[in-house]
Amino acid sequence: MKILIFLAAALVGSTLADSDKLPFCKICKCHFTNDDEQADVTCTTNIIYNIFDDYYWKINGTNESYAYASINFQNNQFGDLTYIFPQSNLTYLNLANNDINKIADSVFQNLQNMNTLILSYNDLEILHPDAFKGVYQETRLLPLRSLKELRLDHNKLHTLNQDIFEHTTDIEILDLSYNPIVTIDQHTLAAIDSLAYLKELYLQYTEITTLPDNMLHTPKFLEVLDLSGNPISKLPATLQQVHKLTSLYLNNTNFDNLTEENGFPEMPTVKVLHLCRNQYLSHLKKHSLSGLINLEELHMSDNIALSHIDPLAMAMIRNHTGGAIWPPIKKLHINNNKLAYLDSDIIARWDGLTHLDIRANPWTCECENQWLIEDLVPIYLKIDEESAKQVQCAAPIEMERFSFYELYEKKSHMRCLDMYGARPENDAMMLVGILAGVLIAIPMLLFLAFAYQKRWFGFCNPCDKSPAAYSRRFYDKTPHEDF
Repeated sequence: MKILIFLAAALVGSTLADSDKLPFCKICKCHFTNDDEQADVTCTTNIIYNIFDDYYWKINGTNESYAYASINFQNNQFGDLTYIFPQSNLTYLNLANNDINKIADSVFQNLQNMNTLILSYNDLEILHPDAFKGVYQETRLLPLRSLKELRLDHNKLHTLNQDIFEHTTDIEILDLSYNPIVTIDQHTLAAIDSLAYLKELYLQYTEITTLPDNMLHTPKFLEVLDLSGNPISKLPATLQQVHKLTSLYLNNTNFDNLTEENGFPEMPTVKVLHLCRNQYLSHLKKHSLSGLINLEELHMSDNIALSHIDPLAMAMIRNHTGGAIWPPIKKLHINNNKLAYLDSDIIARWDGLTHLDIRANPWTCECENQWLIEDLVPIYLKIDEESAKQVQCAAPIEMERFSFYELYEKKSHMRCLDMYGARPENDAMMLVGILAGVLIAIPMLLFLAFAYQKRWFGFCNPCDKSPAAYSRRFYDKTPHEDF
């Protein structure tokens, strides 16, 4: 026990000692890596106006830098960045939410090991092309040689200088989301196209309505593209030019019906598609997703108008055989839509799913959906039992209280609606009305027949042309008392 206490004390003492050696750790929170050689610094509650002083960055009396692995300077209200950061080996720098509206030239040039730079939630409207200029290197133009990830989201950028990335050509992740770009002009297009190694591009909520033609031809390594939150009503033609795109996000757009004509082009590399929160999307028609032949994940939730998915929406027809092939879907999320029916043929192998969610749809529990109870529920229970037990019937009215799981447990066989869509809740009133009509009509008809025979109320048969009938029209029957 004493040995454990001693070791714990030694560890704490070592950590405190390391903390004393690093000036930022005296005023900020520091977390040390396992080897206690580098610190992750978080200064989000301290407003530090002299962060560029060598005191914080260089070991006293030497030109060596303190061992900072990452520094988080969020919420410090720096204003303009006009000073050059001292030399450091840090790999991560977060300057989000600091009211930055101007970045002077070369301010990051001494951060040659910096892999990630976060400039989100600032007031940047214009970026000078030398803002990311590095130091001299014979083989490249003054590069920030290690920068791979640049976050510029939630600023005020309308356009980018075409040379903005000339010193950072190795960027793999670029986030421009939540900027009022509106239109990707030629300068912005040239800037993005200069990133030959770009893998992830985020353009959500930038108010763009499309992508320029041939935009996706140059970035041959692009894997992730996010166009969510933009008023896009038609798939950009340049999508057919992607080379290695695996994940495509098209949430909260202006798509209406997706058909074979306006649907997805052939994109054999795409494995993940997000089509969520599209308030106008109502139908996925035949072959609208057939270009995504290797799709493994389909996320199509929270589309409040989506009421129909064609059985062949994802099927591609083979021209030489006339047969159809379906993508190898592993994850299917179609929850919280307006789906009442679902055809079993929309995907090829339901038993191949690893994730499934069909909750919060107004499912009609009648014979066309019988397969959901008999075939899908047992598969669903194996994938996600809790989710499977939450799927409810929404119609007909007498089935509303039942869940799919309850019907499966009872081995229920659901009734079929007739060709006119008659519903059980209306049948009772209709039958009662018919019965009441019959019960009233029969005695009335009997009474009228009897009255006719007795010639009450002056009844006579206008069709009877006999002489007796003719003469009866002029003579009354002798009263009984006259006999």
